[in-house]
Amino acid sequence: MKITIEIPDEEIKDRLIDVIANQYYRDYSSDRRTVDRVTAECIREIIYKDKERIVDLIVNRASRHMKNLAAKKFVEQLNEELY
Repeated sequence: MKITIEIPDEEIKDRLIDVIANQYYRDYSSDRRTVDRVTAECIREIIYKDKERIVDLIVNRASRHMKNLAAKKFVEQLNEELY
């Protein structure tokens, strides 16, 4: 079995240039790395400063979500038992 695919040289060249440019930009950009580092530091500072409120908020949302799921599951089981 033989499969032949024809791709114009210009399209291969364009794709190759795009891949190389993306790789170059992703691997080396001092501005991008600085922004990433500063952003991470700021997020860490915000989280640690307001840690108690964030933890309480997450626990409350998770509890509410679990209650909703538990109630739904309970109703489904009651329906199955009745029918």
